Amino acid sequence: MAPIRPLHEGPVPLYHQLEQDLLERICAGEFAPGDALPTEEGICEQYGVSRITVRRALDALIAQGMITRRRGVGSFVAERREAIRSVRLSGSLEDFLATAGALALDVLSLGEIEPSQEVRQALELGRGERAVRLELVSSLAAGPVIYLEAFFPVEIGQVLRREDIVPGQTVVRIAERKLNLRVVRAHQLIESDLAGETAARHLGISPQAPILRIRRVYYTAGDRPMELAILRLHPDRYQYEIEFRARAARVQG
Repeated sequence: MAPIRPLHEGPVPLYHQLEQDLLERICAGEFAPGDALPTEEGICEQYGVSRITVRRALDALIAQGMITRRRGVGSFVAERREAIRSVRLSGSLEDFLATAGALALDVLSLGEIEPSQEVRQALELGRGERAVRLELVSSLAAGPVIYLEAFFPVEIGQVLRREDIVPGQTVVRIAERKLNLRVVRAHQLIESDLAGETAARHLGISPQAPILRIRRVYYTAGDRPMELAILRLHPDRYQYEIEFRARAARVQG
């Protein structure tokens, strides 16, 4: 039987195509909060993909907070506050990384940890695998701007040293150079949050202060995750600005 919603081999991995299609179906209301998604077998049949592809797509949606998994029951659309996912933006990763390393840095900690479920899913770690956590604060002359936690698979994080992390160089570029890797894409989610005790202490704000929380995953060739970065931004020292331009109108001849 031919799949109902077939995917196609190409530069975008199948699991990422599947993740985006399921996300669009959820956002369009085909699956409401609390609804069960089709079974893994059902999704395999609908899209003509393997169970491994389905699980990777579902894991990505879980990491975004879009769905939840109930052991032995299935996957369900998460109950969420209303949000509008109106625009998908893309741009040059090189330009972004060039500007991201411009702040002064204060490394707070660097070492192995037992990863949380969010970290485990984002980095695709197996059961029992540990991660390396980097904790730092980025500042301007006016004071701290960003409280950052970055997580890496051990084989990547173990090459990092405190003395490597200096202003003007992002951790991603440092890891690329030391391991001869290349980051080919990054996925970023920006949402509101409360500062929490730890970020508030380092940013000099109230734990109940509203902030922007950025969750960013960097991928190398073969679509392997190499870093999960979670940034909490000072509400008075950070602005996120986007300029939109209309497409040039066609001249009718």
